[in-house]
Amino acid sequence: MKKINMENEIKIEQFIGIFSNVINDEICSAYVKWFNIVSEQNLTMSSKTDSGMPIDLRKDEVIHIPRGLPNGCFPSELNPQLWKNISECYNRYHNEFEIHRNLTSYGFKVHRVLPTGGYHMWHHEHAFNAPYRVLAWHLTLEAPTSGGETEFLFQSLKIKPRVGQLLIWPAGFTHQHRGNPPLEGQKTYMTGWFDVEASEKVKYE
Repeated sequence: MKKINMENEIKIEQFIGIFSNVINDEICSAYVKWFNIVSEQNLTMSSKTDSGMPIDLRKDEVIHIPRGLPNGCFPSELNPQLWKNISECYNRYHNEFEIHRNLTSYGFKVHRVLPTGGYHMWHHEHAFNAPYRVLAWHLTLEAPTSGGETEFLFQSLKIKPRVGQLLIWPAGFTHQHRGNPPLEGQKTYMTGWFDVEASEKVKYE
């Protein structure tokens, strides 16, 4: 696995970190093939089953990967390379803004979005059931020929999906965003969050 050149492969714009070529095409393709196998066995969930949202607001296919999932359920041989490079990007972002808390990613999801699909509603990632969520991340594994951008409302920014590209951004209301539908081809991506570690959590009285 090549080492990321942080000077040439990173762009931070309005607190949105854009990291290019984080994961090589071979690893991305392997995850896409794994998703295909799981999907063919009808083991994925619809977005309605996963989040309870109506299909006019969100339409995709998803696999939820919780922390502690048995190795036989996931291509664990790919994980060390995946998380090594995601961690390098996270550390670069963490140091850029001097985030004075230890954060960790407890789980993530893999999504498949077909033409007309996506998460069309403006939303942010901080919620009543996720009070310790600080950052969100998004890694493109398979990019459509056109469409499928991640769009940020208040930043007036659309980011085109590119294979191996990682995005990191604040989870709060300042970074409301949506997933635009692929216009040609499909999009497969991972997404997750960085939460305050349990040892860092503050008990509010």
